Amino acid sequence: MKLHLSRRDFSLAAANVIAGSLAGGSLLGAGSAWGQAKKEINLGTFGSIDAQNYIRAKGLAPKIFGPNVKTEFVTVRAGSEVISAMAGGSLDMCNLGSSPLVVGYANGAPVSLVYIYKNITDSEALVVQNSANIRTLADLKGKRVGLPFNTSVHFAALAAMKNAGLGVNDVRLINMRADTIASAWSRREIDASYIWVPVIPQLVADGGTVLFKTGDLNASGLVMFDAFAVRDDFKKKNPELVLTFLKDFEQIAVTFKQNPKDVVDTMTKFLGVDEAAVMRSLNTFHPVPAKEQMTAMWLGKPGEKDAAVVKTLQIQADFLKETGQINELPKDLNGLIDKTFVAQMA
Repeated sequence: MKLHLSRRDFSLAAANVIAGSLAGGSLLGAGSAWGQAKKEINLGTFGSIDAQNYIRAKGLAPKIFGPNVKTEFVTVRAGSEVISAMAGGSLDMCNLGSSPLVVGYANGAPVSLVYIYKNITDSEALVVQNSANIRTLADLKGKRVGLPFNTSVHFAALAAMKNAGLGVNDVRLINMRADTIASAWSRREIDASYIWVPVIPQLVADGGTVLFKTGDLNASGLVMFDAFAVRDDFKKKNPELVLTFLKDFEQIAVTFKQNPKDVVDTMTKFLGVDEAAVMRSLNTFHPVPAKEQMTAMWLGKPGEKDAAVVKTLQIQADFLKETGQINELPKDLNGLIDKTFVAQMA
C-alpha cells in the first residue's frame, strides 16, 4: 500500500543506494544474509531527488535489503507527516529536518535519530524582494516573511533574527507551504522568504536576492542538518536492515559528489525534471561521513552528551517552546539520538 502524505518539496539529493552487506558494507551482497523470513520495510521518500527515489527508479531494493524483504515507498512532503506516520506504524525510515524530530520527541513519538543525512549550508536561505529595501537582517523588522513553520528553515530564521537582535514579534512570520511561496512572492504578498532549493532560484529569478544562508549560523556554534529517523520498534526488530541501508547510503553519497552523471540520467527520466534541477540538488548536498559524525562537531562518541548536534537540538527545543510548537521541553535530548549504527560504520 502506498501512502501519500504532505510536506516539504524537494529535499536535497543523496542516493544511488546499491546494497551493502551487514558486516562489511560490500555492494550488492546483502540478499542471503537474513535467511528466508519474510520482512517488510516502509521507506519514506520526498518524491524528488533523494536516495530512496533512486532505489525506486533503479529497482535496487531487493539487492539492498534481500529478496525476502518487501519494500514499500511512502511519499511524504512534511517532516510532521513523517513523525505522524512513524507514530502510527506506517513508516519505518526516512530523512527529515531536525525541528520536526524535536517536536516528535517532545510529544513522545517512538522514533530515533540514527544518522546525519546532510549538513545544511547553502540549500536553505533567506531571500528578500529587491523592492523591499532589506539590506541587513535588522531591516526585517516589520516585514512579511513567508516560510513553513515547524521546519529547519523556521528554526534557522528565528536563530538568524535573534543574532540580529530581533524578537519573534518584530517580524511578521507567515506560515506557508513551500509550494505556495513562489506564487505569493510573485504577487508581492511577502517581502522575504526563508526557504530551500528548488524554491530559492525561483525567487531570485523573480526579483530576489539571497541575504542569508543557513550555513552562516555555523559562526554562532549551531550545526544545521537533516537526519535519518527510524521507528523504534522497527529498529529493535530489524537492526541489520537499518545498518545495511546506512552503509550503502554513505557509499552513494561519495558517488554523488564524484560521479553525478548516472544520478542525473536516472532522476531526469524517473521524475521528469531537467538536468539543472538535479544538479542544483547535487551541488547543495553536503554529506557527513560516519567517522566525522562521531566527533564533537556532530554526534560525538557513544556516551558523549554535549556534542554539537544535541546542543543545537536543545536550542531548537527552546525556540519551539517559545513559539508554542511544543508545550514542554524534553528533559534530555540525548535520548532522541541512537549512535550505535554510526559507531559501527566509523
